[in-house]
Amino acid sequence: MKIMNICVGSLNPVKIKATKLAFKKYFKRIVVFKIKTDSKIPNQPIGMDIIVNGAINRAKFALNYLINEKRRDKNIFGIGIEAGLVPISNAISGYMDFQFCVIIDENQRITLGSGVAFEYPKFVIEQILENREKEIGEIIGKLAGNINLKNEAGAISFLSKKEINRTEILTQAVICALLPRINYELYGN
Repeated sequence: MKIMNICVGSLNPVKIKATKLAFKKYFKRIVVFKIKTDSKIPNQPIGMDIIVNGAINRAKFALNYLINEKRRDKNIFGIGIEAGLVPISNAISGYMDFQFCVIIDENQRITLGSGVAFEYPKFVIEQILENREKEIGEIIGKLAGNINLKNEAGAISFLSKKEINRTEILTQAVICALLPRINYELYGN
């Protein structure tokens, strides 16, 4: 069995762990790299297309890293994970948080997945809309008394009273992006 060379376009330990957990469910031999990337979108993305584009940018940088490292054999994957706000008309705050994963391979084939969506308190969204330089992780981190929350259990853990954590929802997003790759007979090339 070939080794799966995977590069995550982030140094965030939660994104790296989620990617490892998801890939290990389907592939026995994986090697995971990580690099710092620029999503080329605002720090607090708003809008589904912007979030997905940020994940695509991260995945492309990660794939290029593997190509430049001479890992040109098959089974190289760039992974981009990005979260942000999406306007939802019936949401209390008018927005929900979505996490997207993009997987791109050596043939430039892109597959997408998303984790669960959830809502923030209205006052959090109002702060973001008033100051687009702020990140939700910063606001919820202060509220939770943990400024490193986004690199750990995440806002979802604080809001769900520790019933759901960020690793879980990002793992779901990566698994959903893997669906076409583990079901070739259903999705085709």
